[in-house]
Parts: sequence; structure tokens; C-alpha cells
Amino acid sequence: MKLGLKRRKLIGSILFHLALVVITVLVIYPFVIMVSGAFKPDMEMNRYPLRVIPHAPTLEHFQTLFENIPFWRQFGNSTFVSVTCALVAMLTNGLVAYGFSRFQFKGKKVLFSLVLATMLIPGQVYMVPQFKMYQTFHFFGTYIPLIIPSAIGAMGIFLVHQIMSQVPKELYESATIDGCNEFRIFLQIAVPLSAAGIGMQGVLTFMGSWNDFMTPLIYLNQEPTYTLPLGLMRLQNFYKISYGAPLAGALLSCIPVVVILTLVGQKYFVNGMTAGAIKG
Repeated sequence: MKLGLKRRKLIGSILFHLALVVITVLVIYPFVIMVSGAFKPDMEMNRYPLRVIPHAPTLEHFQTLFENIPFWRQFGNSTFVSVTCALVAMLTNGLVAYGFSRFQFKGKKVLFSLVLATMLIPGQVYMVPQFKMYQTFHFFGTYIPLIIPSAIGAMGIFLVHQIMSQVPKELYESATIDGCNEFRIFLQIAVPLSAAGIGMQGVLTFMGSWNDFMTPLIYLNQEPTYTLPLGLMRLQNFYKISYGAPLAGALLSCIPVVVILTLVGQKYFVNGMTAGAIKG
């Protein structure tokens, strides 16, 4: 019996790790192809698209990228928009989550449920009303339509609220007795103790804004203001299809996301997920 149980556990462990290896390969392989394609000549890319190691590596795609679009300007535009969205979202979602976790008021549960219910509404439903609203306010060609939708989000509020709800009420009461106002309590107590959730929400907002293509496509109408996803799209045209330059641009555009996830993202993801799971 014991030998049979050990054997089943061993087989289960082997199958589990094999599944992890397969999933890892499926996730990483497209990224490897992107890196490889950025250094392949167009002829080789068309003939052997799945070959990982280029036979004749070249840097011409990067030269084409920098010559055809103002890459670094658009890179800076994306950085500005994404960082602004992340900072604004961390502040506003943190304040709303603090209000729900800190205070008791009539209709609190109903209001919080309504906030969470907005996650069930597809983003496409908002597109026409938002378009008419920004058109009325003459926001076309600016970054305001890209930043405002990221300023508040039900998922961010829920995530931070789950962590802030675990902060002992005695800390808030002690700070109130010491004469601290609510904003100071928020900054000096709630934020440091909820840094994992707030940081995780900021990373998610940054990644969503950095990869956003549809919103800039709708509201930005001049090439100097384009964000990077929109600028890379301009590399393709009806008469010439080249994969090398877009892949080179995609490779460079991945660098900030990889750096953020490597330096701070993993820490915030693990801590944020763990802290959010404690709340029953």
C-alpha cells in the first residue's frame, strides 16, 4: 500500500512538472521568436519563421525602425502616459479603498457592490459615450482620454481594499488621538501597510497602459503624440509587409515591462496575492 501510494505520488509529481515545462515553453517560445525575428533578414524570416537562431544576423531592422518613425519620442510618450496612469491610479484607488475600509456609513455595502459590478461591463460599452464626452470637451489629440479611464478602477479598489481592511483599527484610532488628520493617516499608516497591494495595482496599470493600442488609435491624431504601440503599427503598409522592424520595435518596447517585473513586479505580485488571499 505504501509503495503504491509513493509510486502514485511520484508519477503525479513527474506529470505535474512536465506540464509546467510544456506551459513554460509555450509561454516563452513566442518571445524567443520575437527576439530572433528582430535579427533575421526578411528573406530568412519569411522562409524559416520558427527558426530560433538566425543564420545571418543583421541590425538593419533597428536602423529601419529608427529611420521610419520617431521611435524614442514615441517611447517617451508611452513612458509618460504609463507612469502617469500608474501614479494617478495608485493615489485615487488607494483613497477610495481607504474610505471603504476605514469608515462605516449607510449604504456602504451596496455602494461597494455597485463599484465591483462595473467589472462585469465590457469596456466596449463605454467607447461611444466616452468618445462623445471627450469630443465635447475638445480633448482629442491630448493624453487626457488615455489617463482618465485608468485613474479609477474597480479591480484596483477591490485589491487595495482587501489589504487595507486587514490594518488594525487601533492604529487609526491612535493616530487620531495624536491629532493626525485623515490624509496624514492615509499616507503614514494605510499606504505603508498596504504597499504590496498598491504596488501590484500600479504595476498592472502601467502594463495595461503601456500595451494599450485601441485608446491611442481613437484619440491621438498626430504622429509626434503617438504612443509606441500605435507608432509600431505605422511601420506596416498595404504595399510592403516586413516583420523585422516591428519585431525590433516590440523587442525594445518589452524592456521597461521586463525591468519593472524583474525589479519590483515579482515582489509586489507575490506579496499582493498573498495579502489579498488572507482576507476571508
